[in-house]
Amino acid sequence: MKRFFTLLFIVAWFTAVSQPFRRGSHVILIRNISTSRFQRINENSNISILTTSGKIISGQVSLIKADTVFFHDTLVRISDIDRLYFKPKFASPDRMLLDESRPVYVAGSHWQIICPPDTVYRNPWSYQVYFHNLVAKEKKERLKPMDPLVYKNYLKWNVAKILHLELGISYEGMISKKLSWETELSAILGIPSWYFSTIPYPVLNYNGISVTTYPKFYFIPRTYVSIVLMYRYLWVKGMRSTWPDDITGSQFQDQNRNDYGLSLRIGFMRRYGKIVVDYYVGGGIKYITVHELVYGYYEEDSNRLHWNHANHSPDTANKTLFGAVFNLGIKIGLAIGH
Repeated sequence: MKRFFTLLFIVAWFTAVSQPFRRGSHVILIRNISTSRFQRINENSNISILTTSGKIISGQVSLIKADTVFFHDTLVRISDIDRLYFKPKFASPDRMLLDESRPVYVAGSHWQIICPPDTVYRNPWSYQVYFHNLVAKEKKERLKPMDPLVYKNYLKWNVAKILHLELGISYEGMISKKLSWETELSAILGIPSWYFSTIPYPVLNYNGISVTTYPKFYFIPRTYVSIVLMYRYLWVKGMRSTWPDDITGSQFQDQNRNDYGLSLRIGFMRRYGKIVVDYYVGGGIKYITVHELVYGYYEEDSNRLHWNHANHSPDTANKTLFGAVFNLGIKIGLAIGH
């Protein structure tokens, strides 16, 4: 059964590729500029044409040559076509039965007629290459208005960081045609830890500042890769947590913390007028140094605090460890200066 489907696929592919080279080989391509889709008129296609002189021609295409469509007893040049329709299968030979609301082509509207040169019909491969390049060119033209690199400077707000109470503002400046540098400054607002007393890791507890800086290499338009350097200085007062220790119960402590991160990021930046949207994903590693001031501890499943010392003085400790960096976010900003 597997071999049967494989053979069926190969036959179907070969039929599709070789179709332009059977009788009815030449084609006319019609591009819808609004939707970026192509339709094809083959020799032997049943079509109906309204000419610029008001004449209606309907029937089977017998030959396509350069910019001329031949029928059994007449011909029409592309420049003389005002409207073009595919003829319904159930239309009688002497009637068009046109659906006026669904033309394939309307002169002067959002359609374009393309007549491939004779050279593309030398073999199946040359036609496929021609059509592939045509689609790629159309896609490039369609996306060109979204290319952000026509501007030199960008101010952006990191919307994703709001989820963990961080306000991040960044500036990106172009260095060369495909290279820019971006730096982001963030202020972090912490929430008292008793809101998260059942969670051992300090979630949203830290206050602090954060700096990330990185080059952005746009290896294709609107898509970039970066090596990101990150530094954070964080602090928290009166936190109930076991982190970074692995102990039973939890500690009542203050912390001062430094994070040094390195990560790889891939991103996509799009422009809509002067508005830019920059979204990214990535990951890496960070080196963490923690200065702890531990005043006491809570027993497991208890809210009773036991002080380490009668005068409530802390025990201090300095610790280092490694952690993971996750990059996932979206920025919205403004393009400035051509």
